[in-house]
Formats: sequence, structure tokens, C-alpha cells
Amino acid sequence: MYNTLGPVLCLSFFIISGATKSNIKRVSVDIGKNVTIQCPLHKTKDVMWEREGRTADENIKMNVLENGSLFLQEVDRNDSAIYSCIRENDVKDIRGRVNVTVKTPPPPLVVSIKPSTILALILWDVKGTGGYPIVNFTAQYRLAYSNTSWIPISPNHITPNSRQVEVYNLIPNTTYEFRIWATNQLGKSPIVNVFGTTRNHYPERELARHLLEGADKFDTRWWAVAVGIVMGTLVLLGIGTCALLYQECKTPTVEEEQEVIELVPNIILNPGFEGTAANRTEPDENSNNENPMRLNNNTVVQPRNV
Repeated sequence: MYNTLGPVLCLSFFIISGATKSNIKRVSVDIGKNVTIQCPLHKTKDVMWEREGRTADENIKMNVLENGSLFLQEVDRNDSAIYSCIRENDVKDIRGRVNVTVKTPPPPLVVSIKPSTILALILWDVKGTGGYPIVNFTAQYRLAYSNTSWIPISPNHITPNSRQVEVYNLIPNTTYEFRIWATNQLGKSPIVNVFGTTRNHYPERELARHLLEGADKFDTRWWAVAVGIVMGTLVLLGIGTCALLYQECKTPTVEEEQEVIELVPNIILNPGFEGTAANRTEPDENSNNENPMRLNNNTVVQPRNV
């Protein structure tokens, strides 16, 4: 039998099933504490717990409570991991995941020493905080291979942002032992001990060579620019100083202007007035206090009678 109605459209439906991935729940706990973790997906006691990265035998040893919660007792660093829970006999394999982070004191620091003749520079790098911010660093030193007491390095509590500290008043050509650790609210990190030997005194020739090291690579053009800037500044200062002095000498003082103003009307009214204290006498009956003045023709000019 043949199809006389035309082409037939065939539709096929495929159902794709798969496991849904849930968000990871995060739990933090201090080292040495107990923690109880509930499954974030299944609120039932028929729950199995697994720790990712462990074998089946290791997962069997985990402590699961009657209500299906996972109980971790006196946790340590090794308990930090991702734990997953699944309902027993669940063919869909829907899992709930919990990321457990154990907070601890800071891990050991990475320390290095750069000694000089009478001082040493201690440098360190932080590889982690343990979960809480670092409060401070502490550093000490003493003579190497001795039982002498440790000498604290100032300041006693180094700020958490510091990554180096200097030790002063050391003896040249001497080996010292240094130790340093970090501290957060849970305690201090493991102490790191390092050794360093100070350098010997430089002879004069070697000291000069050390100070002049790299001088051949110095670009003299920068030196010329610096000298030009300094000389230009000095020239400008000199010109400014001369201009101020010239302006001060040219401008008359206020006292001189007042004396000129006082002398002009007296000279106009009385030509014989010279304005000096030596020519002044006691006033007469006409209130004249000027001396008589003799002219070139021997004519004596008496003060004016009022």
C-alpha cells in the first residue's frame, strides 16, 4: 500500500535526565572545636555522607547522627574538605555539598636574612592567615649555638602590614640566630629559626670600591640637569634680592617725606628760616625765634615785627 496523502512529518522526543548541581554550603569552625553539619538538601535521617577525595572505607568511619547530620569532633587542619550528602537508594544521585573550613593559627612564615657589618635585615612572606587576620609579628635574636636568652627586636609587636625589620648593634663577622612568628586570635604560628653571619669590616680600598660600585653606569646627563636646575634657582634668587634692595633704596622713607612737608611752608613764609635747631633762639616780644641774617651787602635783616 502506498501513501497517497503526501509526505509525513515524524517527530521524535528525547528525555535527557541528569543530576542537578546545587550550591555549595560553607561552614567555618575553629580548630579543636566540634561541629554538626546538616544536609542542605534532604531533611531526613536516611542520608549517607561522603568526603570528596576519600575512599569508601574511610567514608564509612565518619560519624553520622540519627537525624542524618554529620558530626565532626575536635576538628584539625585535615578536616578541611568538601563533604557531600545523598539520600540512601536515591537513583537520581542528587547531592548536597558542604565546604568545611577549619580556622587555625597562621602557617609558618617564609623568612630570609640579609646581614651587613653591624646590622641585619629580616624579611618574611606570609603564605596564609589561618582564617583570621594576623594581629602582629614577633622577632627575636641571639648569638648562634649558645644558650643565651633571646633578645626582642624592637618593636616587640610588629604591625601586620610589615614584611621586614632591621636589627642593629650587631658585631661584625659574627653568626646570629633569628626567629620570628605571626599571631592571630587563635594563637601564634610555628616559630621559624634562621641563621645569618654579619660581614667583616671593609678595608678603605674595598669600602671605596663598594661605594663607587655602579658609578660607571651612571648617566652624566642627569647630573648636568640637576646642576642646571640648582644654578638656575640660585640666579633667580639673586636677581630677586637685587630688585628688592634697589626698590627699597629708591623709595623715600615716611620720615623724610614728613620733614620736607614741614620745611616748605616755613621757607615760603620766612626766607631766613633754615630749619636747624642751632639758629633758633628764645622768642622775643613779637614771638620771633629766628636769628638776624646778614646779606652780602652787609645789610642786616631783622626778624619781622608783628
